[in-house]
Amino acid sequence: MLENLAKYPDETSTRLKSDSDSQAIYQSLRSSIVEGRLRSGTRLPTERALASRFGAARNTVRKTMNQLVDEGLIIRHVGRGTFVARDHAKGVASAVDEAQFSLGELLEARLMFEPMLAELVAERASSEDLAGLSAYLEALRNAATWTEFKEAKYALHLAIVRASRNSFLISVFETIIASRRKAGWGRPGGHPLPISAVREAAARDNAAIVEALRKRDATAARELISTYLLRTLMSVSDS
Repeated sequence: MLENLAKYPDETSTRLKSDSDSQAIYQSLRSSIVEGRLRSGTRLPTERALASRFGAARNTVRKTMNQLVDEGLIIRHVGRGTFVARDHAKGVASAVDEAQFSLGELLEARLMFEPMLAELVAERASSEDLAGLSAYLEALRNAATWTEFKEAKYALHLAIVRASRNSFLISVFETIIASRRKAGWGRPGGHPLPISAVREAAARDNAAIVEALRKRDATAARELISTYLLRTLMSVSDS
């Protein structure tokens, strides 16, 4: 019994590293496809090469590639390799390039759909999806700069949206992230509070959201997400 308990910390650490590596691989490949750096028909590196590049386990790479296949972004040909299936993000990239969205507009849009995602996440998310949110919370808590802070917040919420298994909503949220990233994350000038105070408040609020989702309490998660986004919208000038 004690022997089994003793190994749990290592298993947790391994799982968190796998989740973190998977997210890094997914974001790198998907953004390259979405932003047109990898065009239709481009052959992707082998699983071995990707594992070496990202310092990840082969099974982590395989799981991530399977997700990209499921989303229709890449296609595998036995004996030939893995290729970009289509220029999926060209439309998304064009939409972001052609229009400038204010933070207030994007927050209003998020309020329209993100709280309701709690129902889908509670129903569809795997135990691994929910356990993996810990890595994103940790990145949020450790953010040292405003850019890291903004990236970590959006990465966490993207992970939640991805857990809904709704590819259209995932695409919508990625458009939101692309717009904010293009705007330089709206870096605050002369923020009245130190980043540590803002970071800790955000980490606390998001930890509550994650905990509700882990319990698959859709009602509580919906209310917490709505409250969090409303609070952010009210302080839009500081975001």
